[in-house]
Amino acid sequence: MRLSIHRLFISSICLIGMGLSTSTHAQTDDPAAILEASAAAIAEVPGFNAQFQMKGVGAALFADTLPSMNGQLFFGTHEELGRVIHCIGEAKDQQNAVPQAIDIVLTSDRYLWTDHAKQEIYERPNNRTSRGTPPAFNLVLIQSMLMDAPFQNDTDGSLSMKVLAQETIAGSLCDVVEINRFKAGSSKRRSPSDSYTDVRWYIGTQDKLPRKVEQITDAGLVKITLLFQFGRINLIEPSQSDLDIARPASYKFISTMPKPKNESSENDPNEIKYQPVDNNSDQSIPTTRPTIQDKKPTARERRAPSYSFTTSSGITINNDSQSDRVTVLYFWGSWCVPCNDQSPLVSDIVNKFNNQPVDVFGLAIREADPDQTTDDFNSSGFNYILSLDADSLVGPFKARVFPSIVVINKSGVIVYHKSLNKDVDVQELASGAETAITDALE
Repeated sequence: MRLSIHRLFISSICLIGMGLSTSTHAQTDDPAAILEASAAAIAEVPGFNAQFQMKGVGAALFADTLPSMNGQLFFGTHEELGRVIHCIGEAKDQQNAVPQAIDIVLTSDRYLWTDHAKQEIYERPNNRTSRGTPPAFNLVLIQSMLMDAPFQNDTDGSLSMKVLAQETIAGSLCDVVEINRFKAGSSKRRSPSDSYTDVRWYIGTQDKLPRKVEQITDAGLVKITLLFQFGRINLIEPSQSDLDIARPASYKFISTMPKPKNESSENDPNEIKYQPVDNNSDQSIPTTRPTIQDKKPTARERRAPSYSFTTSSGITINNDSQSDRVTVLYFWGSWCVPCNDQSPLVSDIVNKFNNQPVDVFGLAIREADPDQTTDDFNSSGFNYILSLDADSLVGPFKARVFPSIVVINKSGVIVYHKSLNKDVDVQELASGAETAITDALE
């Protein structure tokens, strides 16, 4: 089920961000609008902290086997790791199990945790093939907040969505959206992590932030619910130390993150370099945080990675085709609320550099309905070149936040790479790109 960003933009843009306020709240019966407003608020909020509780409830036969977890959670942007969720507390795999202390960080691409008993710090890729991670990571049911489209995994292809009666969670009135994802036993089930058949999101009516999520597995005779709930949310941007695990200097740092490719390693000034660790040695790392190379290439020395994508008109674009032309890559999405403000400014860039060797490509990322995106784009009046075939470029170009703009000069060197953040608004993002293009044409 597609979430229409255009509906939301008209009705709720004034509520987005830390400055939102309203004296009254009329409940909407549009579940898509509620979730889109929440996705926008998650993207805009600098951060927060709250007490949290996770628990499983269900049939008495399974009660003793259900997990639980509680503690304090910090959400915000870490300087090195990007958007993170940091949980400190304790967790139990089963109700009768001995509680285990947790100090874990989740990001869009990795897990980190501290094992004080072994005096070791671990880092693993955030994927289903990563083994050895504590079960607690799977209990942070709110981790979809780290995604570019936080609710997309639940809404894509869902059978139905509806708005339930409002409820109060930890003193905050919430809209409740129920999503029926698929029927038990249906072939629609995509992976073990998608096993829950229904999900309910409880969204604060004032700040639009999630307060609670329930993942419900209804198999007919057996119904089990896993819920994750915040206490009172404190809208205070966490410090960098609040957003990171404990890193005692004497602890060993063990990472299984993939090593960067040689080209990226040599030319990317932002590439993180990890100190190798021999798991069988007594080596300890004085600095447990990943370190950057002492010698950093300048921005003008960073060559664009190898890339290739197809425009909506069927033209293949790659490094060779853009030789001797200034190339602008605008990473956006129809689900991205700030992109509604950014896209017209990118279109203005096309007009400003008309009849010059400058190509501006709008790379629509993670579109659930490409045909609808194309129709919406064609009716928008925007004049940059659309591509729906560039998802694979997000990693190489490190476009972790949307919107992002990359400018590549005629020699294939990246001369501008910025994303929207709390210090850079859409106008500044576009102005910076214009300046970089002008310099690249000289």
